Amino acid sequence: MIIKGRQVAAARELLGLNQEELATAASVSRNTLHRFEAGLIAPLPETLEKLQKELESRGIEFSNGEGIGVRLNYAKAESHSLRPSS
Repeated sequence: MIIKGRQVAAARELLGLNQEELATAASVSRNTLHRFEAGLIAPLPETLEKLQKELESRGIEFSNGEGIGVRLNYAKAESHSLRPSS
């Protein structure tokens, strides 16, 4: 699945995260995240995988069906918020 920077920005918004919070949680640089969301770069596959994994663990679901999309699965989001912090 191809994920666009604007999908990541929308996912952050749904979760109420700022760029610094997501970058830290996914172990990527905030500058890389900022530039990706702005459409200035295509991140390395490993970086994109980290972002996708972190967002999906928080209940985000990406889609590329008849258009690109992002949605929040409330049940997954709830289970993430109940997990102990590491």
